[in-house]
Amino acid sequence: MSLKNTAETETKPTSKTIRCWKLSDGQFSQTETGVVIEKEFSIFLNGERLATASIAPTFEKEFVVGYLFGQGFINGIEELASLEIENNMAKVTLKNTGKASPGIAANYRIVSGGGRSAYSDETHFNEIKTDLKIGKKDIFRAMNALFESAGLYGETEGVHAAGLFTAKTSPICFVEDIGRHNTLDKITGYALLNKVDCNHTFLVSTGRMASEMVTKICRIGIPVVATKTAVTDKGLEIGKKYGLTVIGFVRDTGTKIHTDMELRVVQKAGMKIYSGAERIICE
Repeated sequence: MSLKNTAETETKPTSKTIRCWKLSDGQFSQTETGVVIEKEFSIFLNGERLATASIAPTFEKEFVVGYLFGQGFINGIEELASLEIENNMAKVTLKNTGKASPGIAANYRIVSGGGRSAYSDETHFNEIKTDLKIGKKDIFRAMNALFESAGLYGETEGVHAAGLFTAKTSPICFVEDIGRHNTLDKITGYALLNKVDCNHTFLVSTGRMASEMVTKICRIGIPVVATKTAVTDKGLEIGKKYGLTVIGFVRDTGTKIHTDMELRVVQKAGMKIYSGAERIICE
């Protein structure tokens, strides 16, 4: 595969500081706050504009690969003939240029919520089978590491974050983006490009585990996902069907939850294991 990224060596800002008025103790005062930079990023597939995404300006190459895989346009990086990224655009050519897209019109927009899904055929999924075991303390440790690494999240409270870990809780990749789907696509692209065996990893995320998120996780074959927030019934249904361990509302004792208005400290550790509890060591 020919891969070119003209901006690989550039350091791109992901936030900027603006002035605002803040209400505190009943009084307004001027202050400064950080806001996320939202980048318009277009993907061209086989010479045609496929989509325009709103992303944070990091891990663009990984985002493109992960998005194409997660949506079913490719089944692996070996199907890519070339990938070029320049400015706010990615140009992708498949080795099989006549491969049909999975039933979706070209030139659509990927919003920050990532709600549109091109790929819904679950027949290409295999049940996740692994001997992976993760201790509950490792789940807390990974989630804490995610928050510690997520500088943009702490600065702006305007992004989602995700992290991929080995079974021994060694970090493989951390990403942040304005959309929870984008973080997952970037993680997926990183794993594919670096030939990570996802069957022996686990994922932590700040994003809600709805059906589209869970579908992408099952497709790449990550056996355990833990989020600080909730899961939907459809997401849980798909997770159970394909053997995914789904954990929600992960809160460790002492976790500091920052907002621009206040700081809360979690007093009691907790999590909810919705499916696949046999993979979690709870002693």
